[in-house]
Amino acid sequence: MTSAAARGAFGLLARRLVAAAALAGCGSPPPPSPAVRPPVPLHLAPACDLVPGAGLAWLVEVKPRALAQDPDLIHVVGAVVAEERFRAYAESHGGVDLRQVQDLCFARYGGSTTLASVHVPIDPARIESAFAARAAVPPTRTLVVANPPVVRLDGGPVGDAEHLLVLGREHLVLATEGPGKAGGRTGPLRAAEAFALGRLKRSSPAVRSAALAPVAALLGDAPVRVFVPGPFEGEVAAGLGGLLRASTGLGVAARPAGAGGRISVRVVVAGAFKEDADAAAERLAASVHVLTETAFGRMLGLNRPLEGPTTRLAVDALVLDATFDGMKVATGAHDVLEGDIAQVLRR
Repeated sequence: MTSAAARGAFGLLARRLVAAAALAGCGSPPPPSPAVRPPVPLHLAPACDLVPGAGLAWLVEVKPRALAQDPDLIHVVGAVVAEERFRAYAESHGGVDLRQVQDLCFARYGGSTTLASVHVPIDPARIESAFAARAAVPPTRTLVVANPPVVRLDGGPVGDAEHLLVLGREHLVLATEGPGKAGGRTGPLRAAEAFALGRLKRSSPAVRSAALAPVAALLGDAPVRVFVPGPFEGEVAAGLGGLLRASTGLGVAARPAGAGGRISVRVVVAGAFKEDADAAAERLAASVHVLTETAFGRMLGLNRPLEGPTTRLAVDALVLDATFDGMKVATGAHDVLEGDIAQVLRR
């Protein structure tokens, strides 16, 4: 081939390549990458804001991290639950250290249903793995929300039904039902899910309900609070000298009260006691005195308060305040509850 012919062939090839590139540039653009959905806002704190009030029997709110980090209470907490118990629980429950729980709400409903709402940093994968390891059969996994991941697991040990809701990387809700209900879907857990996703605009969680909101306001902020909603019926109504018969709700709060592990306790009995306020206050004081003089009360040192008790009438409520030796209470609680605590932490 002559040099002129070679140059001609090369030029033709170059023109064809340019044309092909031009045609490719005019073609359809590559498909867009899938759009990432914006994160769904979750309402996770306080933990009791995820606990419904319908059918509630009682509720306990605890702030373990605040208790564990209080220098005046470190030895008190250690007297109730030993270090090895905390470690064993974390190993079998996906690395959850109870002392790092910012807020915990534990509730009991009619029958044998319980609900635990736990605000704590978590590793979702470890949590799901630990739940599956405890289940009698592989649990059913449902992705409720993709961003952030909200996962519901339904399963449980032999004889029980457990339902776990994993909310992102900072919250858990566990519902447990008694024997014979395996495979069911607990109403309290679904309500907790709806509260977290902001889908229950017209409903209030238990502590914000009409029965317990006034009690919560009088108890004030505290690392430990107990709530029992009214109305009270049957033998329960005869409690506290019959005061519960006219009560709409009962609450107890405990908070640190200074060096030496002192613990301040407040009892609130909500109800309309205005017509016989003085007599009602006396009955409350007398009833509490009877309780503190029982064998259990003596074991906890409740029969020897450091201060009080004193009673007063608030707006539609009776309030009793007293201060106790926290170390005495903790030692007695450990002696009484050691078996139960060990069983709970082994679950």
